[in-house]
Amino acid sequence: MPTDPIDDDILTGSNIQSLLRQNEQTIHYTEQIFEQMHTGIKQSGQMALLIDSEGTIIHTVGDIDFSRRALAVQLQVGANWAERRKGTNAIGVALAEKKPVRVHAEEHYFNSNHFLTCASAPVFNSIGELIGIINISGKQENYHAYTFTLACMAAHSLQNKILLEESKKEHLITLRELEHSSLHHPLPLLSLSRDHRILRANHAAVRIVGSDAIGKVFTKLDGFSVETIHNEHQKLWQSVSIQKQAANEQHLYAFRDIVGTCPTIIQKKELAKKAAATDFPVLLLGESGVGKELFAQSIHTASPRSVEPFIAMNCSAIPDSLVESELFGYARGAFTGANKDGNAGKFEAAHKGTIFLDEIGDMPLRAQAALLRVLQESTITPVGSAKSKAIDIRVIAATNKDLTTEIKAGRFRADLYYRLKGIHITLPSLRERSDILTLAVHLLQKHASPCPFITEAAQQKLLTYSWPGNIRELSGILMQAVFLAGGHEIDAEHLSFEESDEAVQAGSGKDHPLTLKDAEITAIKNALKASEWNLSKAAGQLKIGRTTLYRKIEEYGITLF
Repeated sequence: MPTDPIDDDILTGSNIQSLLRQNEQTIHYTEQIFEQMHTGIKQSGQMALLIDSEGTIIHTVGDIDFSRRALAVQLQVGANWAERRKGTNAIGVALAEKKPVRVHAEEHYFNSNHFLTCASAPVFNSIGELIGIINISGKQENYHAYTFTLACMAAHSLQNKILLEESKKEHLITLRELEHSSLHHPLPLLSLSRDHRILRANHAAVRIVGSDAIGKVFTKLDGFSVETIHNEHQKLWQSVSIQKQAANEQHLYAFRDIVGTCPTIIQKKELAKKAAATDFPVLLLGESGVGKELFAQSIHTASPRSVEPFIAMNCSAIPDSLVESELFGYARGAFTGANKDGNAGKFEAAHKGTIFLDEIGDMPLRAQAALLRVLQESTITPVGSAKSKAIDIRVIAATNKDLTTEIKAGRFRADLYYRLKGIHITLPSLRERSDILTLAVHLLQKHASPCPFITEAAQQKLLTYSWPGNIRELSGILMQAVFLAGGHEIDAEHLSFEESDEAVQAGSGKDHPLTLKDAEITAIKNALKASEWNLSKAAGQLKIGRTTLYRKIEEYGITLF
């Protein structure tokens, strides 16, 4: 309840000392800024605070009398003011929304904090990561209009100090970040000295010029263009980038195509981005239709191998007798009906790039043994040939089966499983996601222009369906709905689900339909669970205000913490 705030444990002793050491440099810069503000803050009966990225207060200055009153609500070093702990407050909201905010008096969630008026502003590092919050708090009757502006200015000053100190340590200009999309892969980049010696090279460039090229004079290659970069002192360097892909080259999905606001899918997307920067094998797990190939292509597109081939193979669609020839190719005259000149297999076609083995759980055991040998030795032997070929590939595999169960049943090799699961990512089913409506709108924008409106009844129907076919089924149902709606809004009658699943959805039948109240409770609980009880995020997913969410939590008796 709002009258019962959580009385958190305050960090003390070695725990707070460790946290202060971790933030020592930031605290040092903040002390310099607060020293200039101290007189004004003290005279106005307020206090200034520095909070770390997790919501814990790590430094304070200000009026002694107010500081004593603040101790009663744990506005002190070592206390955590994240929104999940203290309800609506300026520190918690600024952390969640990453923008300046003022919270006045009764706008605080807990009654005990209503005597406060607080202004907070976020602080970011040089790569845009939130590293802390500057907060100015005081009694509501002592609030001054300039407090919000002062908090923003202090945060901006701290941010500039951090950026300035980082720039002093830099001796070379950082190469500009290059965006990529499904139509434009990441580019190999080199940094050259004034005499054209290679100073730095990203992974994609190393694959072209060689790992021993650093320090050597760069000789311009076909397809490379040179752009001069200089700083204010006219100290010149040069960057070199490979030209864009030709129009006839394959265009693959990229991470920007993976749409969703659900915390789970965002976390999986971030994990996949990290995996893309490595060369480890990746195993994508999840039900049919959750987007495993979309993730596979995005990983390749963001990887150092992005300019090389991406070869996909559905292991369940090829007859047992042809799997090895498809994977490893075959020599001339290898078998009756074979191409007279032989044929390169998928692995050879993917040389220096990525091979995507979809439905790996359906691969025959004989082919599994051959695949394991290739992964261990990095060589292939075409069917009918005694000559081996060295290959350099990155393997991404995917399946909708539980491979540990398949191993126990003797249908999948344990040694191959452990070789493939270098990095394993399990994608959530659609019914486990909290952003079904967001995804539905995105898909509708692809199916129709302008995007048709989805009525509340249709929204409830989308939210309560179990989605056995996941995103693939959602896309198909929405395509049908656009057709049936004929350019008008999409209502519940336009959503044609499988009859068997509608029966399950309806429970005991038409006599007991799902009420709006039940649907709201289910949606709120799902959003709170998906956002790990981050109330700002949950409210954002539900497309309602935080105040409305609080009211409904109390109205329906949903346990907050």
